[in-house]
Amino acid sequence: MDRKTCCRGLGSADILIVVAMGSAVGDAMFYPSIPLSVSLLVITLIAALQKFYVHLCIKSESVRKKTHPKVMKLVEHGKLLYENFSDDQIDKYEVYMLLRESGIKFLSEVEHAYYEQSGKLSIYKYENPILENSILPEHLPNHQTFPHNSK
Repeated sequence: MDRKTCCRGLGSADILIVVAMGSAVGDAMFYPSIPLSVSLLVITLIAALQKFYVHLCIKSESVRKKTHPKVMKLVEHGKLLYENFSDDQIDKYEVYMLLRESGIKFLSEVEHAYYEQSGKLSIYKYENPILENSILPEHLPNHQTFPHNSK
């Protein structure tokens, strides 16, 4: 999955860049046989490639379409739109989590919800909803509770 809770703001390419830069700097600091100039060269190349990538995304619509996910409508009139769910982007339980984080308790409160490129959910609520279809964990199927320790 490209967007998960621990790294919601970072894509997989961003994480690879951070690891590559950390490795380049760390190797030069850890191994005396590797000159610092090699690390500086690697960091400069990564920065240049990143700048080129951004320029390419700005200039080329086809590159932008392939590298940036589309906005997906996931909820309409209190119902999940399963046909819009992408296998590698988000599942219904993550949608429920994002809705709960926004104070939503019932799916029927939501008129429209969009999964944005940022990994956040844009939610448009009904003014006077009918409260049905709870998304609270204790009302969902397969809900597991943790046993209490009684000592």
